Amino acid sequence: MSYARLSRIGFPAAVLMLCAALSSPAVAESVLQSIPTLDSLVSRLELSPEQEAHLRPLFEKRQSELQQSQALLQQATSKQQKRDVLRDAKKSGDSFNKQVESLLTPSQKHEWREIRSSIREKVKERAEEKRSSQ
Repeated sequence: MSYARLSRIGFPAAVLMLCAALSSPAVAESVLQSIPTLDSLVSRLELSPEQEAHLRPLFEKRQSELQQSQALLQQATSKQQKRDVLRDAKKSGDSFNKQVESLLTPSQKHEWREIRSSIREKVKERAEEKRSSQ
């Protein structure tokens, strides 16, 4: 897996889990591809080198967690197992977001929230497109 792929950030679990809940690896994969890289966020959020140094390991860990959640979701055989995976992923995503926001200035937090909102909208659109094509 390329470094660029690994450096893709994992937004709160709700973003990917909405797609994962649709049980469509193709949709979930397209969501992963739509998430900006940390490198692109450095300029968009105007992160300091110190902020970037603190955020990079958080983002890499989050990427790994999301990939693990996707794998667990695909392996889940019951609705309850899927709900459990989604619940755990949401907790992890909420924790990730709090850690990220704790390192941002107020103006960066505002931009971060706008980015997250935009990604959620894209995910919803893709999920609707996927449902309507089935």
